[in-house]
Order: sequence, then structure tokens, then C-alpha cells
Amino acid sequence: MLHLSVKNKPIDIKQRLGLFSCALISLIFLLPLSLGAQSNPSTGQDEILAVQPVDSVRLKFLMDKSSQLYLSKPDSAMIYASEAIDLATKLDFKVDLGYAYKNLGLAYYVKGDYDKVMDYWTKSLEIFEEIDFKLGISNLQSNLGAVYQTRGDDPKALDFFLKSVKNAEAISDTLRIGSAYVNIGTVYVNDQKTYDQALEAYIIALDMFRDIQYDRGIATALINIGEIYLKKAEEAKTTASKFSEAEASLDYLEESLGLFQKLEMDHSLCLMLLGQASLYMGKEQVAEEYFRDAIKTSGENQTKMEQSKAYIFLANLQVEKKRYDQAIANYNNALELAKTTAVIREQEDAYEGLAKTYSELGDYKRAFEFKELHEIMKDSIQDEDYAKVVGDLRFQFDSENKEKEIELLNAQNELSQVQIDRDAKAKMFLYITLGLFIAIIAGVIYQLLYIRKSNKRLAFERNKSEQILLNILPKETADGLKEHGQIKAKQFESITVLFTDFKEFSLAAEEMPADALVKSVDFYFKAFDEITERHNLEKIKTIGDSYMCAGGLPTENKTHAEDAYRAAVEMLEFVNQVMKKPPSGIHPFEVRIGLNSGPVVAGVVGIKKFAYDIWGSTVNIASRMESSSIPGKINVSENTYQLLKDKQQFTYRGEIEVKNKQVLKMYFAEEDAAVAV
Repeated sequence: MLHLSVKNKPIDIKQRLGLFSCALISLIFLLPLSLGAQSNPSTGQDEILAVQPVDSVRLKFLMDKSSQLYLSKPDSAMIYASEAIDLATKLDFKVDLGYAYKNLGLAYYVKGDYDKVMDYWTKSLEIFEEIDFKLGISNLQSNLGAVYQTRGDDPKALDFFLKSVKNAEAISDTLRIGSAYVNIGTVYVNDQKTYDQALEAYIIALDMFRDIQYDRGIATALINIGEIYLKKAEEAKTTASKFSEAEASLDYLEESLGLFQKLEMDHSLCLMLLGQASLYMGKEQVAEEYFRDAIKTSGENQTKMEQSKAYIFLANLQVEKKRYDQAIANYNNALELAKTTAVIREQEDAYEGLAKTYSELGDYKRAFEFKELHEIMKDSIQDEDYAKVVGDLRFQFDSENKEKEIELLNAQNELSQVQIDRDAKAKMFLYITLGLFIAIIAGVIYQLLYIRKSNKRLAFERNKSEQILLNILPKETADGLKEHGQIKAKQFESITVLFTDFKEFSLAAEEMPADALVKSVDFYFKAFDEITERHNLEKIKTIGDSYMCAGGLPTENKTHAEDAYRAAVEMLEFVNQVMKKPPSGIHPFEVRIGLNSGPVVAGVVGIKKFAYDIWGSTVNIASRMESSSIPGKINVSENTYQLLKDKQQFTYRGEIEVKNKQVLKMYFAEEDAAVAV
């Protein structure tokens, strides 16, 4: 029996705190490398040229949006993914269609609706298998295995993970091989006998992810390695050993937490495991704070499965501190969430906790009822065939790895003979090279003739490309790209950033048809584009229902604060007019607006899907101004206020706490002053 001294009372760790198997399953959330016409391997060149370019561009936009928003705004991602499915079906772009179904499933995965996740990812896998697209097949096999793992079906999950590895190795895809190894480890970690194999799988994946600098994969492998050390702490026979193993987990968990926060992903599982490590180190109060932070974080990110786990962690601790009423409430919270997501493991743990709590209270009738429900859930996870099926799959995987090692040795033995054969073929290769040289000369002559004939067509296409480039980048930036082949980042000492956001957009997105929602957002943003251009501002980007622009770049000026303020007033006036008398088919929204002034760095990053963007604390504070505003108001920072206070009227709001406990001074533009502008 394993014990931990809490308030001088021996505690049975397994029976009372329950170390959950919280291994984080690695899902590969990548879009296809090419969209549009190149997405369908079976489409001929003539058919590709016949496709209307506007449809391909629209499809690319929808795919990008659905992949960008599934974590932060899953409802919006569903809208874009659904429209992408319709358009890809119309164009018969199979690869895009498969990824569109995958993106739709990702949004439902974030919301915890695993039935719909299974439906959409199964459709995606079938499409990829139809066209023998191994990249997508490996991706979806790994993701489907993750859902089966989440729902407690380890044999089915492991089967999918092993298939994913085979397909990933067939195309030498390091990212998917590493992800599959992480997922295989999450199955091995459920059995004490295979902890070492789980750790080995995680370390293999971690090395692969570090080689390709894939931060999300690194974070996933780290948190799972940290969980292995916590499991070893659970089994340690002395308090000192528990402390040592828990302390060893901290480096991995803290590095993982930093990466998840950097990526702005849900990090509630890291918080839970850090709380569990704190318990093993005798820090109850610190552990409770971690568990409560995990509940809050998972709630904000709508990750129901993680929130269910966090409630159970907190309830287990409350039982030990004899706060039984609070524990029962939190077990029930966890049970309600677990039922909505159909995750069996959390239901089992919640029933077990309720049984123990009612037993502590002396209510043995209810304790027995919950114990029976716990046994039912437990039996549904591991039946009589469970160990045999999982064991057979593990044996198969290990055997195949041994065969690969033997094949490698045989290949090395054959290397000498290959070198001899290579020398014998050298002379033949020389003659072939001479023949190819003659063919190349003939080809060059033919190419020159073809180029002359195509010059007019190229000039026409070049003009079209110029116009498209100017729609993506400011003229100054576009000229730099054409002249130098790259875009250098530029420091601006003083600009003004403007952010807008619609009130209750997610709620409207759930209730409105997709085409109606997109039509409404497009209506508003077209008007904002005109206002931005009219006031000498540069549109930076839109993210879902958020609109971002800035004054004072790419050409510096001293009127950027006034320009941005006037644009904000005109945007607010336009939104208010629409609210009073909305056009047919347009949903009226209320808008929040925020302004901040200061230095930024501007430029273009990446080599694909590039866009002009700005970075710095000025941008972050502008976002905080918008999120801390109220509908129908323009909220400005201290920096912008100092630039405009002699020209406009403002009302001081005081110092207000924003994200990361930062305290900022804020001012509302007075309505009379706004009208005067």
C-alpha cells in the first residue's frame, strides 16, 4: 500500500487521490501543403486551367480560416469548414475536401462533441484512402486513435496508432511519426508493466519534434514524460522517493506549460499535473490553487474533458480535507461534463469518488449505488479480451521494429557489392550523359522559341499578379519584395492601432445559417475597409469577427492618432445606423472599439501565405483596450489619450486589470465629442 502524509494522516494514494492517466494525445492539426487546383491528384492540367480562379482563392481562404480559428473560436471555424466542404465538393478537389472534413472535426473536438468528431474524421479518412493520399491517411488514423483513446477503447486506439506509424514511415514524415509515437505511449502508460516502453516512445517523439522545431509536439511529449514521473511517484514506497520523483517531473511540466502558454493553447492539463506534483511534495494549498486554475482555464477554452478531470482532482483533495459537500458538488460537475462528452474514464472516476465520499458520510446506500455505477464503467473499459488484444498489438509493433533492424544490417552488408556494380555502370552512364547533353541543347532551342511566343501572355499574367500582390501588401512593402526578393522588418516609433470586435458573435454564429453569418460579417468589414482607406489607415488583418488596422504606417506621419480616432468614430456611427435599420439579410451587431499608440515592428514572415503584420506590446495593449471596452464605446489607452487630450473630450475610467494581471489606465471617448468629429 502506498502512502503520503497529509495533515499527519496516512493516505492511500490510489484509493483516495487517484492518479489519473492524463497522457496528452497528440493530434496533428496541419492543412494540406497545397490547395486549390493542385489538391486533386487525378485532375488533369487542362481541367485545372478551366477552374475559375475565384473559386480556388475562396477555398484557400475558407481552409485557412477554419484552421486558424478552431482553437480560439470553434463556432466560427465550423462555419468556414462547412462552406469549404461545399466548395471543395463542387470543384471535386479531393484533398481539400478531406482536410475540410478534418477541420470541421477539429472544431467539434475542441467543444467535446466526440460523436460528430468521429463522423467527420471517418469521412475524411475515407476520402484520403480513396485517392491513396498517405499523408492524410496517417494524419486521420492518428487523430481517430486519439478519440478512441479518449473514450477508453485502448485496443482500437492502438490499432489506429500503429497503422498511422506505418503510413508515416512510408512517406518519411517526421511530424506524423513523432505524433504516432506519442499516441502509442499514451496506450502503454495505462499499464504499469509498460511504463518504460511508454517513456521510450515519448523520448523518441521528443527528439523528433526538437529536430523539426515543432513546439506543439515538444510540449505534448514533455507533459507526458512528466506524467510518467508522477506515476512513479505514486508507486514509490517512501515519502522521500515520492518527493524525488515528483520533483523530477517539474522540469518537464514547467517547460511544457511555458510552451502551451506561448502557443496560446489550453494548458489546464499542465496545471492539473503540477497540482498533483505539489501534493506529492506536501504542498496542499499550492495544489488546490493549481486545480482551481485548471478548472478556470479549461472553462475559458471550452475543453470539457479537461475541465471534468480538473473537477475530479479538486474533489479528491476536498475529500481528504473532509469538505464533503464541496467534493460532492465537484464530482457531480465532473460527471455532467463527462456525460456530455461520452468520456468513460472520467465517468468512472467521478462515480468512484462519489461512492467514497458518501461512504465517509455514512450514507452507505448511496455509496453502494455509485460503487455499482463505477464497476459498470470500469468493466466497459476493460473486458476479458482487453489485455490479450493490446498485448498482441504491442508484440506486433515490437516485432516489426526488430525486422527493420535486421533489414538495415542486410542493407549494410550489400553495400560493398553495390559499389562494385556502380563502377561497372560508370562508363555506361558517361555515354548516357553525352546523349542527354545533346537532348538538352535541342530542348533549349525549342524553349527559346516557346518563350518568344509566350511573352505577351506572360506580360498579361504579370499585371494580374501585380494587382493581387497590392491587395495583400502595402505598395511600399510590395515594391521592396519585388526589388530585393525579401521584405525587411521595419521599426515604427509611433503609430496608433485600432481593434474592433462584435458583441455576442459566437452566440449568433451558433444560431444563424453559415451563409447568413458570413454575409453579415462581410457587409460590416467592407464598410470598415472603406473607412480605413478614407482615414489614411492600413488594414492589418481580420481574425474571425475581430478587425485590426493601424495609422502611421507603412509611411510614418504625425496624425496617426487623430486618423485612427476619426475612423473609430465613423465605424461606431456606421454600426449604430445598421442597428437602428438593418438591411435585409444582415444581422445587426454591437461593436467594441479600442485604441492604443506606441512603437511596433512591421514586416512579413514566412514564405507561404505571407501577410503584412505588426508586433509589439502596443498591439497587445490595443487588444486589451478593445476587450475591456463595452458595446457602443471607444476605449483608449493612456498613450493615445496623451496624444488627443487637447483635441478631444474623454472620461477617465481609472486603472483596470486586464489579462495576465496587468493594470492599465483607460479612457472612454465622450459621446458628444464623438458626434462633433
